[in-house]
Amino acid sequence: MKESIHIQNFGPLRDVRIDDIKPLTVLIGDSASGKSALMKVIAMMRYIYKKVNIRAYLKNSHISKTPFRVRFDSLLHDGMKEMLTSQTEIEYIVTCLGKREYKITYKEKLEANIGVENTDLVFFKEAFVAETRSLVPMWYTRGASIRGDLGFLFHETFNDFFQAVDRIKEQPLNYIDMKMQVVKGPWRKELFVVPNDGHHKPIKLHHASSGIQTSAPLMSIMRYFAREFSFSAAFRRSVLDTLTDDNITKFRPEVNPEDLKKFVHLHIEEPELSLDPKTQCLFINDLIREAFYRGDNKCPDDGRQLGLMFATHSPYILNHLNVLLKASYYEKARERYPYINPDEIAAYRMDDGEVEPLMAIDNKTEHHVINTIDLSETMEDIFDDYVSINE
Repeated sequence: MKESIHIQNFGPLRDVRIDDIKPLTVLIGDSASGKSALMKVIAMMRYIYKKVNIRAYLKNSHISKTPFRVRFDSLLHDGMKEMLTSQTEIEYIVTCLGKREYKITYKEKLEANIGVENTDLVFFKEAFVAETRSLVPMWYTRGASIRGDLGFLFHETFNDFFQAVDRIKEQPLNYIDMKMQVVKGPWRKELFVVPNDGHHKPIKLHHASSGIQTSAPLMSIMRYFAREFSFSAAFRRSVLDTLTDDNITKFRPEVNPEDLKKFVHLHIEEPELSLDPKTQCLFINDLIREAFYRGDNKCPDDGRQLGLMFATHSPYILNHLNVLLKASYYEKARERYPYINPDEIAAYRMDDGEVEPLMAIDNKTEHHVINTIDLSETMEDIFDDYVSINE
């Protein structure tokens, strides 16, 4: 299965085309360059495609009348409505088996009334981890009773974290040599951060450092979707629970839900938030190890596949991804690092409403690399300013 997206005139996105959305897609660029806007659109179109597949599954199961409608305007959250104009055009295409295309478009109205063949049916789960996740630990301690609208995507992030800690008793935080423990309290579960070597007492998560408060929820959500999330329960909620009594008698599925290909897509704003450069690299190691089932991590029996999309400002992350890319070429390095295969990754720099591909081939080794040369411009400018100052 291959996904592509073409977006024109949506907020800061003037003309963005990605012909093959890879399992790991990294976006870097200046502030307000459109990284988050692009991720929001991709997450939205994937959600619509999920609904299209559910509708097709029901139709192929002899349910002629769909129990739901997809309304485009109801999917525009967190500033997306203001980005939409009369000139906006979106085209999202899924290609199956190299030939069959399923296309969803928006040009003044949504066009998503398409059928999907049984052999191409998939079940998607979309997650968006917002940059406001630093508020999650405090929100959790108050039982989500804090008043105020923090936005749809924050609440999606919080709900995913809430589901995660409901299933997880202990979350390793190996990138800082600690772990998060979930302890059952008299009223609700409490979250503590504990050093692996026991050199200080447990600290409540909402009292921990800012880097821990932003990264622990993300790591927990990642682990939840990689291992704990129940696709069978999600399928029941999304499909079976929508059937009326009359439809139940007509329901004759041609595809076993267990045979559907299953995908989880996590769209992550600034994974590096509040982490020093070294810890950023270690954190990326843990995310990749979990998402791509490297090392001792084993994929659940349902065969789920995870996809990650990062929006980042960090040149350290892109340079470290080159390390993980290079590791894929050497057997011993694959044992030491959570390697990334060349066909699993794409990186883009966002500038002037477009995307510039950063993937390249090293002339000496002929290995795939991310071209990070221009990402050091700011440090060079700072150094030039420094040496230019005279008494």
